[in-house]
Amino acid sequence: MIATLLSVQSLPLRAEGVGGVSATANPIANSSGSVTNQAIQVLQGPYVTNTYGGGVSCQGTTMNMTPYLQFADSRKDPWEDFYNEPQYNLTDVEGKNVKQTVTVKNYPWEDWYDNRTKDDGTRWFPDGEDIQIEVDVPSGDGVPDVLNGGTTMNPTWYKPVRTDMRANQSFNLGLSATLSIPLNRGMQRRCKEAAEAQTAHQLQLTSNKRLDFEIARLKNCGELKKAGIFFHPKSPYASICADVVVTAPGGKVMPHEHQIPQPLWQQPTSSSSLEEVPSSLDTDQSSSLEESVSEESSQESSEPLQLSSSPQVSLPSGAGLLGVWQVGQM
Repeated sequence: MIATLLSVQSLPLRAEGVGGVSATANPIANSSGSVTNQAIQVLQGPYVTNTYGGGVSCQGTTMNMTPYLQFADSRKDPWEDFYNEPQYNLTDVEGKNVKQTVTVKNYPWEDWYDNRTKDDGTRWFPDGEDIQIEVDVPSGDGVPDVLNGGTTMNPTWYKPVRTDMRANQSFNLGLSATLSIPLNRGMQRRCKEAAEAQTAHQLQLTSNKRLDFEIARLKNCGELKKAGIFFHPKSPYASICADVVVTAPGGKVMPHEHQIPQPLWQQPTSSSSLEEVPSSLDTDQSSSLEESVSEESSQESSEPLQLSSSPQVSLPSGAGLLGVWQVGQM
C-alpha cells in the first residue's frame, strides 16, 4: 500500500494594525476624461451718442443684438477605428512532471498489479478491486510549449480590437441681446429740446445761404441780360438764368408805339356850318393841342400825322383830346 501524504503549507500572515486589520493605506485610482468649455462673451459698450452740432450730444436707449454661430470638431490624430492585436499560442502542457494520485483497477496484466497478502494469507487488494496509485503526469512549467521546442514566438493570428475613438462635434446657434435704458428722463427731455433747437438753427442758416445764392443769381443774370449776354438755349447751363425776367425800372417808360385813330372827314351842311365854327378861344386851344399831339406822334410813328385846319375837318371833342394827350404821355 502506498500512502499519499498531503501537506498544506500556508504562509504566515502579518497584520499591521489593531485586531489583525491592516492599517497600511495603499489607494490606487485611475481617471481620465476631457472637458470642452465654450462661452459667449458679451461686452457692454457705451450708450449710443447722437451729435447734433454746437456741442449738443444726446444719449438714448441702446439695444445690442449679437448673433453668433459656433461649430467645434475634436478628434484624435492619427485616427484609428480599430487595431490588430497579435495572438500567440500560449499552450503550456509540458515541461515538467508532477505526481498525481489516480484510482485504477487491480488487474494482473497492469503494471500496477498488487498481489500482496496479509499475515493471515488474505490479499490486500483482490483482483479487479480499486486501488490508488501515484503516477507522473506531464504539466506546464510556465513557458509556452512552442519555446520548449527551440522555436521563436510568432503570432498565429491577429485579433481586430476597436479603439472607441469618437469625433466630438458641436453646433451652436444663438442670439445675444442687451438693453440699456438711461434712468434720468429729465436730462433726456432737455437734451431732446436742445437738439431740436440746434436742428432748427441749422435749417435757418441753410435757408439764409439759399436766399443769398438766389439773390446773387437773380442780380447777375439780370445784369447780363441787360447787357445782351445770355446762354444759348441749347446750352446745358441755359437753365441757370431761364427764370430771370428783365423789365423796365419803376418810373421809366420803355420805347414803344401807339396807334392813333385817323380823323373822319364829313361834309358839313349849311345849317350846321355856323354851329361848328369854333371861337377864337377854342381855336387857340385846339391848335395848341394839335401841336402837342403832332410832336408826340412824330417821335413814336414813322408817318407823321398832319391835322388840317379846314373848317370841314371834324375835330375831336374835349374829352377825346384829353384822352389823346394822356396816351401820348404814356
